[in-house]
Amino acid sequence: MNKNDEKKVLELFKKGKGKTLSEITSYMGWSLKLKKQNRDFLDKLVESGDLILSKRGKYNTPQNLGYVIGNLDVVKDRFAFVDTEDFGVFIPKSKFNGAFNGDLVMVQLSSETTGAKKDGEVVKILKREKNTIIGIYQANERFGFVVPTHSFGNDIFVPKRFNGGAHNGELVVCEIISWGEKDKKPEGKVIERIGDPYDTNNMIEALIIREGLSMDFSPRLIQKAKELSDQLSEEEIAKRHDLRDLPIITIDGEDAKDLDDAVYVEKLDNGNFKLIVCIADVSYYVPFGSALDMEARKRGNSIYLVDRVIPMFPREISNGLCSLNPHENKFVFTCEMEIDNKGQVVTHETYKAVISTAHRMTYGGVNKILAGDKTYTEEYKDINKMVFEMLELSHILRELKYSRGSIDFDIPEVKAVLGEDKKVEYLKVIERGESERIIEDFMIAANETVAEKIFWMELPFLYRTHEKPDPDRITALNDSIKKFGYNLHSHEDLHPGKFQKIIEQSKEDGNSQIIHKLILMSLKQARYTVENVGHFGLSSSYYAHFTSPIRRYADLMVHRVINETLTGYPSKKTIKMFKDEMSAIGSHISKTERTAMKLESESVKIKIVEYMLDKIGEEYKSRIIGFNKTKIFFETEEHVECFFDGVNSPNYFTFDEDNYTMKNEDTGDLFKLGDSVDVSIVRADLSQLEVEVVPAQYLDKYRGPRQFRRKH
Repeated sequence: MNKNDEKKVLELFKKGKGKTLSEITSYMGWSLKLKKQNRDFLDKLVESGDLILSKRGKYNTPQNLGYVIGNLDVVKDRFAFVDTEDFGVFIPKSKFNGAFNGDLVMVQLSSETTGAKKDGEVVKILKREKNTIIGIYQANERFGFVVPTHSFGNDIFVPKRFNGGAHNGELVVCEIISWGEKDKKPEGKVIERIGDPYDTNNMIEALIIREGLSMDFSPRLIQKAKELSDQLSEEEIAKRHDLRDLPIITIDGEDAKDLDDAVYVEKLDNGNFKLIVCIADVSYYVPFGSALDMEARKRGNSIYLVDRVIPMFPREISNGLCSLNPHENKFVFTCEMEIDNKGQVVTHETYKAVISTAHRMTYGGVNKILAGDKTYTEEYKDINKMVFEMLELSHILRELKYSRGSIDFDIPEVKAVLGEDKKVEYLKVIERGESERIIEDFMIAANETVAEKIFWMELPFLYRTHEKPDPDRITALNDSIKKFGYNLHSHEDLHPGKFQKIIEQSKEDGNSQIIHKLILMSLKQARYTVENVGHFGLSSSYYAHFTSPIRRYADLMVHRVINETLTGYPSKKTIKMFKDEMSAIGSHISKTERTAMKLESESVKIKIVEYMLDKIGEEYKSRIIGFNKTKIFFETEEHVECFFDGVNSPNYFTFDEDNYTMKNEDTGDLFKLGDSVDVSIVRADLSQLEVEVVPAQYLDKYRGPRQFRRKH
């Protein structure tokens, strides 16, 4: 019996009705003489959580019986959530039942909860997420504990003989050797000592270890990458379109090394535009199923931490062989489009090509050309005309995008600029200029074009999908934005254009940053799926990721599917291969993408908190971005998130949940969402990754902690 039999068995339960062993045996055509073997096969499906066996001897799927399966997401060691596509399940700590953060669990829903907000209890642990934990070792005379530095669900008991020589207060890696029971802590042993838990380099290293990642590749994979020849064969060149005479350029950030996209624009005699988007042809060098491919699939994507990169491929490939460096012959996958003056793609073609980029442009350099900078205009006079044609085409594409209701999340990105000692020298807000928008518009055009092509060919494919938001979240969003005078008048037939109108209005009112964030938090996260349900945020019917195969595995798979269409329709064998693999790949890389986003955010936060350590007592202008029962949350003009805790004040504060305000009952001061407030920094805490402030008018009477204290 194999995976195919598993699929067939599970398909028997699509109508929701439970079945006995005899019924399943009959449906599957199994031999009655192999009753024990048949039962063992079904028991394995029960053990994995794919089936449940009732006391009456009937099998069924957990979903049919009202159970939920998902990963436990523990919050501050006090409670957890298990999220599904349609709703989230709240799990109190008393009902973890031995499960820990990240574990794949089966949850029984409480019969008392309805709607999108549900409560539940873990009834089965299907798979442990990992068996190593990062934490701070606390030594006692005969034993110790490892206190996890992230939400996990419990401390780890460590017998003295298993402490690995760790010192009290040291950051360590702990391997779980026993998961314990409901009222007994898990037991572990220290397998690695990282060092000072408040050294930010150690903290970022711990993030990488925590997620089971590595910046390094095995010697075998490094050798395989080095064996790939950078000499382009004349035989392969002859099979491709030769675009080396065109002034194709890359436009990237100043510190980018993996240059995987290049562009060319030409205004045609008929008034239309020719847009050529060339993408590094990684699939030519990395065959499907090869060792390099399987490692890239496992990683899912490159991760750009604040001070280092965890690449998807060895640097020999990402920064060398496949990077579209200037004046080097490179193999590319190309999407060529003719676009009219309304932004419609009139004709398109996908093909393989060879190029030699004319210039390695930066966003800043292109922006200077567009601004009329004489030095840059002279230095790049050979592409000056094309750059302005790019701008013209970009505006046309952008206008089409906005007219159909695409949401433009123009949220400034904060970059922690590090010195040679890896300390933050200053925080820089990266604004999107015209060059950044040009590349964004061109990449979206190519992504939509290839996605629509494959959709109509009805081939197995990985779409980048973004579903409509949950009604409950939209209701909550509406309650929040009403306080600023905005309103989503109808929740029926919700269209992204409604959000964009509010965003445009908020720019005029000076509330754009907070409105952007409120809307973003109300939307679902985009995913990779084999079903095409469209992209809500972009208001796009067909969307895929085609443009970054060096750093995203999804794009590499998209290239492979398109490659099979270049000489006709793919064979049945090829279609079956993609169909068998695509769904699992989509689920996996959606997960690795979420991990990457979390790590990137945490690494930046570590450095920002470190930067604020010596800013105690300094005053900053800020805006209120949220509340809870005792706290006011702020964001400074430098986009540093911080909070004020009313518990540490001699005054009495009350939170009005209906009107979403906080009131100082002693002074009458009222704090509203979006208010501008001068705040003073009173604490920066690396152990909690938080910055505490106090409104400047209360500083003299503040009684809380005023500085960060190391806890050794």
